[in-house]
Amino acid sequence: MDQGLKELLNKAKACVFDFDGTLADTEGFHFDLYQRILGRRYGVTLDWPHWLHYIGRTDPDFHRMMEQDYGIVIDSESVMAEYFAALLAEEPGAVQPYPWAAEILQACREKGIPACILSSGNRDVICACLKAWGLDGYFEDANVISVSKGIFTKPDVFADPARYLSGFEGTSADVLLFEDSIHTIEKARACGIGAVAGVCHEYNQGIERWCDSVRNGQWTTEH
Repeated sequence: MDQGLKELLNKAKACVFDFDGTLADTEGFHFDLYQRILGRRYGVTLDWPHWLHYIGRTDPDFHRMMEQDYGIVIDSESVMAEYFAALLAEEPGAVQPYPWAAEILQACREKGIPACILSSGNRDVICACLKAWGLDGYFEDANVISVSKGIFTKPDVFADPARYLSGFEGTSADVLLFEDSIHTIEKARACGIGAVAGVCHEYNQGIERWCDSVRNGQWTTEH
């Protein structure tokens, strides 16, 4: 772990991790799974450039975009049921976490600061992946948080982390966020999040402008 990240961890009183694209590179698997489901149902062939525009959006939103892009009508309820069943059965074995994930989580444990997953993904899938990867022990059950049901949002958590994070009594300024979505990082900064460690991908070029540290396989950029 580089010195810049160590300094960010030393200042933090909690670490909040996005899941997809942050703890693990899941987009390729998700793309292939949607291709399998929509290809069988509607006879379409998805293309990667279109997919890049869907990343970070809610499922209903990108279903509407797919309908426009491919001229189909998606039965969202049944597609999502099939999709999540396949995710739960396949993703824990098909995808692996980034090699640095355990190192950072172990550092959180040694420093006695709580680690939290904050994701728009399915909580059951996330928990199954963490267990399969041997990372579940780093997170209290209450600190695997999904906003997929729309009861609250990521900005709600960013603005009042002590309300949502078990074992944390600080403020937004005490949180180190690990995230790959520029849109989410913008919201986190607006809520006063103390520091951001980003993960670079093809779909989020320019993310380094919003981050205190950026990782792309290795932590490469410090500000």
